Amino acid sequence: MYVNLGELKEKGSFKELSITYNPDNIDYFSREVKMPEDFELNLTIYRESEDYIFTGSIEGEFILECSRCLEKFPQKVRQELNFTISRQDIKDISKVNISSYLKEVLILAIPIKALCQEECQGFCSQCGINLNEESCNCSQEDVDPRMAKLQQFFEQE
Repeated sequence: MYVNLGELKEKGSFKELSITYNPDNIDYFSREVKMPEDFELNLTIYRESEDYIFTGSIEGEFILECSRCLEKFPQKVRQELNFTISRQDIKDISKVNISSYLKEVLILAIPIKALCQEECQGFCSQCGINLNEESCNCSQEDVDPRMAKLQQFFEQE
């Protein structure tokens, strides 16, 4: 996404933008995060002596995959923006690319462990059925093999 900063000639000048932004799908630790529709971007750009300060918010929706049951689900996202670009880092003042800054903010909004619902039960470790959809009669007592001797110790008493 490109913005024109040529209008901001003096220190203290600013401009506001309210536009839609269509980011590319994000590949985050080998998980593809899809965005079904454009994000709403509200941006205020301030000119300091040698810097441009960007503040605002970005709002939209991700399609994530649940970490427990692998079902896809939508998740609303609203992130605050606050970044600075130095005048020295800008080659063409009329065409400044801010996509990498926006993508970074969106990546930080992705939860490390995405859950479709707080009470998601995931898959049965024995038979593999989705415990959100049906129940099973499998024994859920998994003994860690490293602790098996300790369990035998307590059974002797």
